[in-house]
Amino acid sequence: MRIIIAALVLSIAACGQTTQAPAPETPAPATDAAAPEAPAADLGPYAGEWDSDQFSRFNHTLRAAAPGRRTVTLEARTGGGTETVAVYPADANGERAGGRLLFVVATTGGNRETAELDIPEAGLPVVVVVENASGRQASGSYSLSVTP
Repeated sequence: MRIIIAALVLSIAACGQTTQAPAPETPAPATDAAAPEAPAADLGPYAGEWDSDQFSRFNHTLRAAAPGRRTVTLEARTGGGTETVAVYPADANGERAGGRLLFVVATTGGNRETAELDIPEAGLPVVVVVENASGRQASGSYSLSVTP
């Protein structure tokens, strides 16, 4: 009987485990505990680098000092080739949850695009996908910034 109960407890515990680590979140700036809490300034840029022959994914939560419509700029550069770098809204699990918000084709000279996006008070979770459709090894970097 104890063996059955132990097996049941282990199987229930295993159901709650995930095999994929949660997506890294851009860290919040350190605050001084003695200072009064002021609205957070626009954070960013949010950035990532890739070196892969497959799609690469990066999760961020875009934040602004105050909620509202903000200009979001995506800049991308590659060491060779051309990869589409796209920004999508993300769900609570960090997965794509809708159509592209913004994209740019990364080139050796770099490219930049902007879009007006609504940033809620809680922030806008996004996933950046480097869409390496060629299957060839490619490397590069991107940055996202939010301005009023």
